[in-house]
Amino acid sequence: MVHRIFGWIGGYLKVRIQGNNVERFVNLCRNRGIILWQLYWDPKDNILYFRIALRDFYRLRPVARKCKVHPIVVKRYGLPFLIDQMKRRASLCLGIVLCFALVIFLSTRIWGISVEGQSYHTEESVMEYLDSIDVYGGMPGNALECSRLEEQIRRKYNDVGWCSVEKKGSKIFIRMKEVLLVSKEKKKKKGHLIAEEAGEVVSIVTRNGTAKVKAKDKVKKGKILISGVVDIFGDNQELVEKDFVHAEGNVVLSVKEHYKDSLAKRYEKKVYTGRERRVYELQVGESKFFYYNPLKNLETFEKYDIIREGGKLCPFLSQRFPVSHSVKTFREIIYQRQVYSAKEAEEILEKRFAYYLQQKKEAGYVLKEQDVSFENHREDYQYKGNLVFWKEQETYRTITKKKIVYKENEADGDNGNGN
Repeated sequence: MVHRIFGWIGGYLKVRIQGNNVERFVNLCRNRGIILWQLYWDPKDNILYFRIALRDFYRLRPVARKCKVHPIVVKRYGLPFLIDQMKRRASLCLGIVLCFALVIFLSTRIWGISVEGQSYHTEESVMEYLDSIDVYGGMPGNALECSRLEEQIRRKYNDVGWCSVEKKGSKIFIRMKEVLLVSKEKKKKKGHLIAEEAGEVVSIVTRNGTAKVKAKDKVKKGKILISGVVDIFGDNQELVEKDFVHAEGNVVLSVKEHYKDSLAKRYEKKVYTGRERRVYELQVGESKFFYYNPLKNLETFEKYDIIREGGKLCPFLSQRFPVSHSVKTFREIIYQRQVYSAKEAEEILEKRFAYYLQQKKEAGYVLKEQDVSFENHREDYQYKGNLVFWKEQETYRTITKKKIVYKENEADGDNGNGN
């Protein structure tokens, strides 16, 4: 095995000779220390095949001259001939070497980050945090410390009770488990419950404080509904002190509102002409390159919309990949004068009204009555009427005063018999 290896490194040849002095040729080679192996005689064509080391082949010339034979090389084996072939195909060999070098280099980097298990925190927010602490796709794999990254994530997110970071090949797997945090109740400040806006009291239930209104009372904006001042009386029904507390209770106001929305009959409708132009943008780092069809002149467009599509290349590998590509499409538009029909205008105004009611509902208002109508005027359409909402009041006015204590009247000691 060792001889084969060294023979391949030095190189050897498969040679054939033909003639009447073949036996003499073999004997002379043996006498001169030229080693031949795998000899094969072809009696049909009177040809001898053998293998010989490359360095011994050049010693055959005087032997072949004496025996009057001509050695012909049939095939070449070994490293010297392989190197010669590689020189002829240098570009291919260089490409193979660079390919292996690139594979080895890329295998030492991180090319994927997977975040699993989170529900409150989005994957994008977690990826942004990882990027801020230099954990990103394309970073060196030996620069990652899984235990240290786990500690950083738990320190950043207080609601993450368990975190695991695992590196497999060229990818990082981050698994998180969130826990519910018990929120501490804030200390309630002393204050009055006041009316957010003018209205009529529908109902009032007082849990803490002093009620200042009753059902069916009409109040203005800022009126105190439940006072945070509590009067404390003594045994003889005299005012002993005034204590200030946080007013608590449920007060529902009925609020009347006049709704009005209008829509002009005449309007300009945006229409695409079908003419468009695309501009391709390639950004590498801070440098930008644009390419487009010069036959389509953008200056002939009086008005146009711009639609941009694209982004970073290979964002799944790394957010820091410095190459991005986008396409800007310029679409020519013209404006045509149109007139809303009564049916179209009513549908639009009804959608606006439904959206307005949805906003009021999200703000805590409950619709109880509505009397709205659609009206067709000369220049516009109108949707107007009266609305009645019920709203529970939640606005407070802070009290800065401290508790007030009154001194009781003391007797003069004569039991009322003054002489």
